[in-house]
Amino acid sequence: MRSGPGAYLLALAAVALVAAAVALWLPVWGLASAALLFLLPVLLASPRGGLGPGLAAAVTGALAYNYFALPPRFSFQVHGLDNVVSLFVLVAVAVVTSRLADALHARKSEAELRAAASTEAAAFAALLGRGDPGDAAAAALDWLRGHYGQTQILPLGQAPDAEPGFSTLDRSAAAWTMHNGDMTGHGTTIMPPADWTFLPLSPRRQSGGDVLAVARPADGETRSEAALDQLQSLAWLLGQSRDRLALEGERHARERLEDRDAFRRALLASLAHDFRTPLTVVTGALDRLAIHDEGAAEALNEARRLDRMMDDLIGAARIEGGALAPRTEAVDLVDSVADACAALDRVLKPLKVTRDVASDLPLVAADPVLLRHVLINLIDNAARHARASIGISARATGGLVELRVRDDGPGISPAERGRVFERFARVEGNDRGGGSGLGLAIVKGFADAMHMTVDIEDMPDGDGVGGACFRLGLPVRAIEAA
Repeated sequence: MRSGPGAYLLALAAVALVAAAVALWLPVWGLASAALLFLLPVLLASPRGGLGPGLAAAVTGALAYNYFALPPRFSFQVHGLDNVVSLFVLVAVAVVTSRLADALHARKSEAELRAAASTEAAAFAALLGRGDPGDAAAAALDWLRGHYGQTQILPLGQAPDAEPGFSTLDRSAAAWTMHNGDMTGHGTTIMPPADWTFLPLSPRRQSGGDVLAVARPADGETRSEAALDQLQSLAWLLGQSRDRLALEGERHARERLEDRDAFRRALLASLAHDFRTPLTVVTGALDRLAIHDEGAAEALNEARRLDRMMDDLIGAARIEGGALAPRTEAVDLVDSVADACAALDRVLKPLKVTRDVASDLPLVAADPVLLRHVLINLIDNAARHARASIGISARATGGLVELRVRDDGPGISPAERGRVFERFARVEGNDRGGGSGLGLAIVKGFADAMHMTVDIEDMPDGDGVGGACFRLGLPVRAIEAA
C-alpha cells in the first residue's frame, strides 16, 4: 500500500484532535481513558495509509500523551516505565494494524482480479457460443484483438515465416509451442525476449495443435503472470470452440455419407429384386431354346451369370444393412457341393473338375441358402480364373470340415491376399478382375455370419500347377462332434 502526503496529514490531524480533547477533559476522563483515546489515530491511519502514517500517528500520539496527560503536564518528561510502554504499545498497534490492512487490501485486489477474469472469460465463452460456430470464432478473434492487441492463429506446421513483424526468435518460439504445447515468448520463461506470446489452443497433453499468437502490448510493458494465465484460458476456450466446429463438420459429413450409403443399398436391393422376375422369364425361355441353338445356350450362360450378379447385389445389401439372420441347421456338405456344381454346369463344362468330397463327412452347422451362395461364388471364382482345371476337396479336421476350392490360374500374391475379400477389389498384375467384384466379399460376409472361416491357402511349391486355393472352415454340427 502506497502512503501519500494526505495519509500523513490525516494521521497528524487525528492526533491533534485527540490531544486537544485530552487537554480539555483530562480531569473528567482520567489517564487510562486518555491513553486509549490515542489509539484511535493509529487505528485510523494504519488501514488507510499503511505502516508509515500509522507509525507517525503512534509516535506523535505518544508524545502528545506525554505532553498533555502525564504529570507534570505540558512538559516532555518520562517519570516511569508506563510512559515507555505506552509508546511501544502504540507502535505495535500501528505495525499490526497496517499489516492486517495490507493483507486485506491484497486479498481484495486478488478477488477483484479473479472476478474480472471470470467475467471476461464468461463474456468470451458467450461470444463463442453465439450463432454460427464459424462466425462466432471469427468474432471471438476480433474481440481478442480489441482487448489484447494484434492477435492471429497459426495453424499447425505453419511457421510465421511469411508474416510481417515476426523475427527469427518469434518463429523459433512459435515452433516450440507447436511442438511442445508450452506457452512461449514474451512474458514467459521460455524465450522471453520475443515480441510475441504464443499460446497453445489445447492443453499440453494434446500438444501438436494450432497456436494463438498475441503481440507485445502497445505500451511496451511486460504482461504479468496473471495476464498470461488469463490469455491461456481464453486460448483454450477458443481451441475448444474450434474443436466443436470441426466435430460438427465431421458429424454432418458422416451423416451425409450414411444417407448416401443407405440410399445406395436401398437402390441396389430394389434393382436386384426388380430385375429378378423378368430375368427368370428370360432364363426359362433361353433354357428351352438352348437345346437346339448354340447362340441361345451362350445367351443362357450370360443370363445365369447376370442372375448370380443379382444375387450378389442382394447379398451385399443384406450384409451392409445388417439384415443377415442365418438359420443354422444340419447340412450335408456332399449334397451342397453337388448342388452348387449343378448350378454352374455350363460354366464348368469347358474345365476339368475334380471333386474329392467323401460321402461319410460329418454334417455341418450352416444356413443352407447362405452356404449354397458361398459355394457357388467360390466355385464360380475358380472357374473364371482357371486355365484348364479346378479341384474341390473336403476333409474333416477336429471340430471342422475344411473345404478347399483350387484353380490352376495365375494365383494371388501374398501381398494381395488381404484385399481380395474387399468389395470391388481388383488384384494388380493378373486377370483376376472379372465378375461383379462382390463375389468374394459376399463369401466373407456370409461365412462370418455363419461363424465360418475363409482364407487363401499357400500352394505347395514345385507341384507345377500354381493357381489359388481358397479354404472354407465349416463347424461340425454339435451332435456330430459329440
